[in-house]
Amino acid sequence: MKAYVINMPNAKERRINIDNLFEKLTLVPVFIEACVGKDVRLPDERYDEQAYRRAHGKTTNLGELGCYFSHLTALEVFLKTKDEFALILEDDVSFDETIESLLNQVLKHHSRFDLLRLSGAHKGTPIKILKLNDSYNLCCNYTRQTGAGAYLLNRHAASKILEHLLPMCLPYDHAFDREWLWGVKSMCIDPMPVIQNNGFESQINASQSYKLPFLKRYITVFPYRAWNEICRFLFRSLQIINNKIPNKLIQ
Repeated sequence: MKAYVINMPNAKERRINIDNLFEKLTLVPVFIEACVGKDVRLPDERYDEQAYRRAHGKTTNLGELGCYFSHLTALEVFLKTKDEFALILEDDVSFDETIESLLNQVLKHHSRFDLLRLSGAHKGTPIKILKLNDSYNLCCNYTRQTGAGAYLLNRHAASKILEHLLPMCLPYDHAFDREWLWGVKSMCIDPMPVIQNNGFESQINASQSYKLPFLKRYITVFPYRAWNEICRFLFRSLQIINNKIPNKLIQ
């Protein structure tokens, strides 16, 4: 397994940050040159601007486009290998040297997930499925979890993301938090072992200035989000039940 690190051109401090993190690990980082958002020229067939406005309620943020396309590039590079799993990281994350043993432990249960979140921006209401060790549990998120700073995935998940997540109509972390739409099982580790924005300023600049006026925003965004959360609740309820029943039988 390789660790693919999305790194902006000339982001030298971030590159040093990653090199330091991997210094004591056997995992070797593979650096993926990030797409620079401001260099994206619109219109772009990979981006549906009107769908983005309807679902996300914001005007185009080229930084989000750069982030989105960078993650897809990392997945394309991964699928050119014969590896079954890949670790995808953004270059502003932080973790300690126990991450490698934790990944080895969780991979013993790889049949339970295709995509495993290792970082997040919300609580996400994690529901414990099983205990990994004294500090961490394998969980399902009952509610929305954003942030794509660190995640583990298999070839099936990578292929499905590349197949279904174009054209872009949501920020990347929102889009791949809807895994039930494309036949992927998603789980997380709780507490999250990877911290994002480790003292670095965001390169996306997702400020309030991109938001559409209130009425324009919520005429389409609120119904979409309500339907999305209902679907999430139903799908992940079933996922949690399917995971907990085998645990009880084992006990």
